[in-house]
Amino acid sequence: MLCDGLGHGRVAPRAAQAAIRAFHTSTAGAPEDVMTDIHHSLAATRGAAVAVARIEPGQRRVLFCAVGNIAGVVVTATSKSILPSVPGVAGHQIRTLRTVTGVLPAGSALVMHSDGLSERWTPQALPGLLEHSPGVIAGHFLRSAGKYHDDVAVAVAKGLW
Repeated sequence: MLCDGLGHGRVAPRAAQAAIRAFHTSTAGAPEDVMTDIHHSLAATRGAAVAVARIEPGQRRVLFCAVGNIAGVVVTATSKSILPSVPGVAGHQIRTLRTVTGVLPAGSALVMHSDGLSERWTPQALPGLLEHSPGVIAGHFLRSAGKYHDDVAVAVAKGLW
């Protein structure tokens, strides 16, 4: 799960903290059902952009559900496959939630990031990046594609499939 609470200052982290609690306490299995639990838990906050991903390594797939401007991307050395998000704000107004399925090719990585990271990067401009650990990959994205005027969150998963 990746969450970007709306706004800045002391109030902004409240939505993220509520989303984390809802994620950990949800008994739902499908990402859209987990997202529904998160959505309800954020009603008393400013709201947030949120993504929930369930990686199924045995099937080499990811189930992804997102609201707002959180990007989900499956990256290989030569391609990136975008996992779509629905418009809205978790905790306030969202359209019908839907889970999309993405294929996880061998050697690929799942990257989720907030709007503080530009989406203009290409895998070809980052040769050898996927050979590194998830932490190094996330750090590289922060350094090379981060927007200096906005906060940013990046989560990277790889090597499980």
